[in-house]
Amino acid sequence: MAAIRAHRFLTWVVSGFYVVTAIEVITLIVVLAQGGVPVVITVGYMLAAIALLPLLGIARLGAPDSDDKDPNRPILQPDQIARVDGAAAMIIAIAAAVVAWRLATILAAAS
Repeated sequence: MAAIRAHRFLTWVVSGFYVVTAIEVITLIVVLAQGGVPVVITVGYMLAAIALLPLLGIARLGAPDSDDKDPNRPILQPDQIARVDGAAAMIIAIAAAVVAWRLATILAAAS
């Protein structure tokens, strides 16, 4: 039951992540247009921020929709799925925090 209630909150978190990334990218494009920041590093971190977006759905390794019992594709139990989802979310959150911190540092140096 907790997972069902948390799902609505987590969809809002994912939407918020997209909005924050869009704001970061737009701000960086404006700063790049004005000049005064290292282009290669700034573009690299901007691409890293965009590259993290598809990783938000990396987990979801649960049972396949079909009844195919392929031994090369194991079916995870619900508790295993929760652990994989949690670990993937933590890795993505750490990576996103590092990218956001570096972008904030670049923006602070530009002003």
